[in-house]
Order: sequence, then C-alpha cells, then structure tokens
Amino acid sequence: MYIGLTIVLLLAAALRFYGLNWDGGLGAHPDERYVVGVAENVRWSDGLNPLDIAPGFAYGHLPPYLLALLVGLVPRVDPLLVGRALSALFDLGTVALTFALARRLYGESAGLLASAFVALMVVHVQQAHFFTVDTPLAFFALGTLLFSVRLACCGRSLDAWLAGAWAGLALGTKFSAALLVLPLGAAHALLPRGSAVRRRRGVQSGMGLLVAFALTNPFALIQFPAFWRNVAEQAALARGVLDVPYTRQFHGTCPYLYPVIQQLRWGMGWPLGLVAFGGLAYAIWQAVRKPPRRAEWVVLTWTVPYFAFVGALYVKYPRYLLPLTPLLAVYAARMLFALAREKPVRRLGRSLQAKGVFADRELPACHGCLPSLQKGHSDGAQPLQKGHSDGAQPLQKGHSDGAQPSHGWSSFPTYAILIYSFLHCLAFVSLYRQPHPWLTASRWFYDHVPQGTLVAVEQWDHPLPLDGTGYDVRELPIFDEDTPGKWAAMEETLAQADYVVIASRRAYATLARWPERYPRTSHYYRLLFEGKLGFEPVACFERYPRLGPLALVDDPTARLGFSLPAPCQPELPIGLVLGRLDESFVVYDHPLVVILRRAGTGF
Repeated sequence: MYIGLTIVLLLAAALRFYGLNWDGGLGAHPDERYVVGVAENVRWSDGLNPLDIAPGFAYGHLPPYLLALLVGLVPRVDPLLVGRALSALFDLGTVALTFALARRLYGESAGLLASAFVALMVVHVQQAHFFTVDTPLAFFALGTLLFSVRLACCGRSLDAWLAGAWAGLALGTKFSAALLVLPLGAAHALLPRGSAVRRRRGVQSGMGLLVAFALTNPFALIQFPAFWRNVAEQAALARGVLDVPYTRQFHGTCPYLYPVIQQLRWGMGWPLGLVAFGGLAYAIWQAVRKPPRRAEWVVLTWTVPYFAFVGALYVKYPRYLLPLTPLLAVYAARMLFALAREKPVRRLGRSLQAKGVFADRELPACHGCLPSLQKGHSDGAQPLQKGHSDGAQPLQKGHSDGAQPSHGWSSFPTYAILIYSFLHCLAFVSLYRQPHPWLTASRWFYDHVPQGTLVAVEQWDHPLPLDGTGYDVRELPIFDEDTPGKWAAMEETLAQADYVVIASRRAYATLARWPERYPRTSHYYRLLFEGKLGFEPVACFERYPRLGPLALVDDPTARLGFSLPAPCQPELPIGLVLGRLDESFVVYDHPLVVILRRAGTGF
C-alpha cells in the first residue's frame, strides 16, 4: 500500500512543481503579487508587522512570514518562485493528509484512492502554482480534521494539543478557518470519556490554538482593531455588501450551483466531480439513516457547514473550496466502494483480496473509530472494553472497514475516473510548455507597432504591452458606471487611439452580462467585436490546455449575443468547449489577448 502512496505522491509532486515559472516572472495573479509584495517588505530587523506594510492586509500573517523566512535563507532566488514552490509543497502535503484521514475513516485502500483523486484534481494542481493563502489553508484545515478525528476516537492529550495547534495555524492563514471550531467542538463532545476529561482536553486544544495563532500572528493581536476591521471589510466584500470591479463577475450566479458547476467543468472534471458531490450527498444520507461513527461525525461537522457557508457567498471563487475538495475525494472513494459492492465485480475483488492485492492491513484499535464487524454491533460506537480506549474494536483478520475497498479498485468506474483525471491534468500542465500570452502579445507589439503610437488599454486589467516605454498608453474607464462622463472619456480616447488592447476577458465577459447596469458597455463590445467602431482585429494570443490534437476551450461570450472576432476564434483539430469558466480559472495563466487596430492604419 505504501508503494502505491509513494507513486501517488511522486506523480502529485511532478504535476505541482512542473512549470512554476508559468508567466516568466510577471506575477500575473493579483492576490499572489499582493502576498509576495508584503513578504518582500518584511524586515526582521525593523519589525514584522504586515499591517504597517499593507494597512488593508486581511489575510493571516503566517504565509508572508513563511515566505520572508525562506527568501532570507535563499536570497538570490526570485521570491515569486520561492512562494510557488512553497505552495506546491503545501498542496503535496494535502495529498498526504488526504490519505491519512481517509485511511482512518474507511481504510487504506480508500485512503490511497482519495489521495490519488486529489493528486489529479486540476483545481489543486493549478492553485499549487499560485502563492495564495488558500493552499496552505487547505493543508492546515485537513491537519486539524485528522487530529480532531484522532482525539474523538482516542481522547489522548497529544491529539488535543495538536488539533488545536493546527487549527491555530489555519486561523493564522485565513480567518475563514474559524469554522474549524465546529469539528474541534464535535471531537470533544464525542470523547469516550467523562466530563472532566472533556474539559481538560478542551482546555488543551484551546491553548494549542491560541499559542499557534499568537506565535504566527502577533500583530493581529497587538493591533486587533485594525486587523478585525480588515477582516470585516473582506467579509462584507465576500457577501456582496461592498461592490468592487473584480467581484462583479459573480452578478447573477446561483448560490451553491455555481461553485459546483465550475468544479464539474474544470476543477475536478465531470466524472470525478459527479462522484465527489454524489459522495457527499451519500454521506449525508447515510448519516440521516443511522448514526455515523465518531470519526465521521467530526468530518461532517466541517464539510457540511463549510460548504453551506462558502456556497452561499456572493463571491464564489473556486479556490474557496480547496479546504473541502480533499474531503469530497474521500467521499468519492467511499461511494465507489459502496457501489462496487452491488456489482458482479465483487467476485474479482474477492479473488484479488485473497491473493493479497489491494487488501487492507489489519488496523490497530483506536485507529479511526472503525466499526467492529462482530455479530451484534453495527454503528462503531461500542462500549469500552478492556485494552481499548476508543470503543472501536480492532478489525478481524480478512476484514477492512466494511467498505469492501478491493471492489472499488477493481471496478470500471474507478479506473475510468482515474484515467480521465490523469488526462485532464496532462492537458492542463501542457500550458506551461508555451510562453504566457501577455509575453507573446508584447513581443508582437514591439515588432509591429512603432513607438509613439497611442494604445488604449482597459481599466482593472494588465496594461499591454508590458513595457509601455515609448508608447502613449491610455486607460479606458470601462468598469465605471455608464454615465455621460464615462462615455465622454471613452469616446475621446477611442477617437485618438491607434490600437485597442484587451488583455483578458475580465471586462467584456463580466460587464456585457449586466445590461441593466451597463447597457452602453454591452452595446460597445458588440460593436467593437463586429468591427463597427473603426477597429479591426489584427492579432490574438492564447495558450489552450491541449492533449495531442484535443484542446480544452472555454466560451467567455456564452449567451452574450455576440462572439469574439473571427481571428480570435480557436482553429483547432479537436476542440472540447467547456462552457463559461470562472475568470480565475483562465485570466491568470491562459488569458486570451485581443489586439485591434484602427481600420486603414498602415502600421
């Protein structure tokens, strides 16, 4: 089994560390630039306060501290690349923790399958290439769940301290980790001991949390009013109370449905995504039918409330689900095993298990509150017996956890999901073999457009060309409200511009979907792309995920009533259209750049 885990971890590492310099050092991800910029300005001799460096910094202080420490150890390496390597390491750790947690819940084979699912999830591979706080948050949240499960099953003092400490590190990464008090509380409530032990373990977990948070976020406590003000502002933004241009893409998106669809289209892919969310529904249904085991209760008290909270937000960045997707992988593995029990392949599974293939080893008592398979016991909450501390009997020889993992491994759907996920990942990482579109578009500009040319670029997007020295670059206030003042400024710039450069889909794929608020802007893009404003497309730059002749293509103009200019339509041997993807899946590592020139200009 550990040979299989080693293979999974090596594959996960290869996918996560390949192409870390995917943008040539541009820092194309704005959140990444922000966190790295804070870390670069941390000075160990002059103080470590991120609130002085960036007064509005609302994330936990642990990520910039870690990056600043590593940059100090390897000073001649680009901090951006160091941060991405750190993010890849955190996500690799998440793969390993997925195995450990699933192993305690449903056995070793389930652990191996769940870790393989996480290793091959495109959302994890993509986010591991960005140094944002969500990747370490997922790592620390999963560690908290693992030690909370151990605490609920065994009641040991060490597990109480570790569960609290991991929760403190998660809270020190991002404040949304505050929901970890639910599984922590559940673990203490489910302790198979007396009330005195529960109180003692509760104090230990609380102390572990406070110490870990205080050590990693001292200035959040010293300047708590400023820190809390930043957190409250970010919470208001996430709820849609504050209106900013970069969250307007979520106007009209459906709570819960939107993040699920995005995971199905891109983050997990349809096969794994359907089984993962189906597995969550199956776990909830099973919990309603009969009382879950203690370990399952602990995990459910995080999974269900966290999804209920994140799915209801106005701002629905897919990366917000990273602390949840490993658990969805666990539930996917569990459901595949359950489904396989009902199929004829069980005979093959028994044969393989008899030969020692995919067989779970006998697990010790207090391992994961696994249910006893003895006659008369079915819920795993057995009374304490001499020699056992968690009320769960050791597994009998030849039995796993009641989930029949060998059947899942030998079932066709399991192999099909793994193969599809692997090919999906290969297609995605193929992006990194090509230069970033902003680099290629800028090089084209330097070669074809003389200096002194007036270039119109869009507000809230990356100005191109990257080195605008020698060009007259002016900004179109495209995200401003559709007022006469806005359109006077737009028309003045467009009347003088020789080129219009659209660096990504940020504006047209968002504002044209809001005709009630942006009626003239929607009409503007339709006319611009149809060549009716005096500009014609002369160059487009992209890099689609590819697997041989197959390319994965998103459709940013879906249901807008207009399409991209003809030169920007993908001409591919085989194109699989994924539909409209969340812009954060596209605009950082493979945006589509459109360059339009004034018609009749001889440049």
